[in-house]
Amino acid sequence: MSDIEYTELQYKRLHFLGIGGRGMSAMAQIAQQFGAHVSGCDKGASYTTAALQQAGIPIEIGHSPAHLNDADALIYVPAVTTFEPDNAEVAEAQARGLINMTWQELLGKWAKGKCAISVSGVHGKGTTTTLLSYMFLDAGLDPSCFVGAVVPRFNSSFRLGQSPYFINEADEYNHNFWHVHPRIAIVTSIEYEHPEFFPDMDSMLYAFEGLIRRMDMDGTWPFPPTVIINAGNAGCRLLLARLRDWPGRIITYAVASPATNATDAHVEANYVAYDVREDGITHFHLRTKHSEATPAGRVFHYSLPGIYNLENALAALAAAHAAAIPLDSALNTLEEFDGVKRRFEVRYQGTLDVHGEVRDVVLIDDYAHHPTAIALTLAATRQRFPGRRVVLAYQPDMFTRTKALFDDFVTAFQGADVVILTDINPGREQDTGLVHARDLVAAIARGPHFAQSPEQAMYGGDLSNVEALLRENLRSGDVAIIMGSGTIYTITKHLLREA
Repeated sequence: MSDIEYTELQYKRLHFLGIGGRGMSAMAQIAQQFGAHVSGCDKGASYTTAALQQAGIPIEIGHSPAHLNDADALIYVPAVTTFEPDNAEVAEAQARGLINMTWQELLGKWAKGKCAISVSGVHGKGTTTTLLSYMFLDAGLDPSCFVGAVVPRFNSSFRLGQSPYFINEADEYNHNFWHVHPRIAIVTSIEYEHPEFFPDMDSMLYAFEGLIRRMDMDGTWPFPPTVIINAGNAGCRLLLARLRDWPGRIITYAVASPATNATDAHVEANYVAYDVREDGITHFHLRTKHSEATPAGRVFHYSLPGIYNLENALAALAAAHAAAIPLDSALNTLEEFDGVKRRFEVRYQGTLDVHGEVRDVVLIDDYAHHPTAIALTLAATRQRFPGRRVVLAYQPDMFTRTKALFDDFVTAFQGADVVILTDINPGREQDTGLVHARDLVAAIARGPHFAQSPEQAMYGGDLSNVEALLRENLRSGDVAIIMGSGTIYTITKHLLREA
């Protein structure tokens, strides 16, 4: 890790390797706005690279040491050193003694001296970060924000404000979230993920504990160091046990069981949503242990479906309240919130011309790529659209994840009525023959939901063929979910004739 300060890089020539990624592209634009001369490259063209070019950032497709001819520093995605250690640009930068670092390290340098609020967790980061950002904005606090999704109010994944507050989505992969030292940290969920980096669950817990123990304990901000933790999540409870000697303030939240209106007996959460019901919108009551009274008997309304989305709402609410935002203000923002791009985003509801026939369908875009997130999204779909057939087009992401969580994926997909899989999106990996999408389709077809109709689990291959299969299988009344963290969202665009 370089000990250089951000101000020493502010007006330099920075070259971004892998600039098409969501976080990289946002960091490049921030650096540009703060005075840096920015260039970038990526292995392929995309909507993001085109947008960056429109913003005045020169982009090269492909990698070459020549890209560094006029550069003062190389900024790269952390996956490069793991999956492409002989990358020519990295080797050239090291040979020339250029400053080189990951974009997360650069973000940490930029955030130094700010009052950071970091949102971490295996699931729910983007939604929680966005909602919390809105709560700060609506309270007049003018924060800077960094989100791993397109935020509707920003029409971007970042926002630069004038206040010292900085709200960021904090990624655990490669210990990326250790570079920002927050005053408030949220942990939405912990379970095994990123098998290409974390060998086991204990190593993940170590990473999250490391985030908490690197928090800003000495700043002179108007509230103490605070961690907000989902007490309803088993992995988060393991983290809580590791933090018994941590000197900061710990605040917990949970959603009560719909059957009993109580959380688990061992969960004594500070913020609890109870009496949860769904009828096209989520309704709930709120109980807090804070001295500020919660409006007695008030029923709150939340547009997003599913217990997991309500947990995200509680996380943002608890963090905003911990930062001294009035509870009423934060609750009003919560009730007006309508979500984030590609997080259970209902893109269309109504009649659609498919193969010359008019069909009444719902189209949902979703970013889920972990078995738990997939299962929760499918369950939320059935809650929000009861009685409808659920057709899922899914793009598996990364070979190591698909292999390590194979059985969990098979179980998760049993929540759909029709499943159509693309080839596995390699992401930052190379295909070594570890696993194939056909293997996953065959296992799904043998599962309890598909055993009587195995033909409803389909292998589509490339995106164009998956789109064709989806069109062939859509019926009136269906809910179609286009899901995955890769480029499968283009299918929705084609269906809606946006591209």
